Amino acid sequence: TLLKMGFCLVRRFLKMRLNIADTRQPEIEPAGYRHLLPGEENKLTELQNIAFMGTWGYNPNTTEEIVYRINLSRCSPEDIIVNCVGDKLSGYCWTEKDDNENQSAGEKGRISMLGVDPAYRSRGLGKQLLLAALARLKEKGCQVVELAVDSENKEAYALYESLGFKVRSSTYWYEKMITDSPHCE
Repeated sequence: TLLKMGFCLVRRFLKMRLNIADTRQPEIEPAGYRHLLPGEENKLTELQNIAFMGTWGYNPNTTEEIVYRINLSRCSPEDIIVNCVGDKLSGYCWTEKDDNENQSAGEKGRISMLGVDPAYRSRGLGKQLLLAALARLKEKGCQVVELAVDSENKEAYALYESLGFKVRSSTYWYEKMITDSPHCE
């Protein structure tokens, strides 16, 4: 129906899930991994903006937006796992635990974002951050972890799949150009 109305499919996002309650995760290398410290919100903002620069649909954040999000009831600096090289943040994984008490699948956690500075990619940093985040969510009592990934982000999808995440559903994004001659590419 949307295609007949002139809308074009522009993106597909995959919702993935992992049951961590009975999954033994590989050990992480502890050196350099910790949670975000108070006062590092500006470093996280810079890292997030450089990690996602140029990706579809991403708009740069401000430090004020990051501080606001950290201060929401379901977030805390302890839920943001970071890796450091010296005093520079090189990667992060932002976790959340759902507040919904009526979950049939048990306590549910979420990987909100996983970002690595392009200068530190292809070194296994994303995997180590994700493993540290899964350990954090398991410590908090989560049995299931969900995330969403752009279907065109092959590297991220391969990482999640390698750790046992399975696709549960898809979300499709459509656009319609308001012109005299709509067309899809």
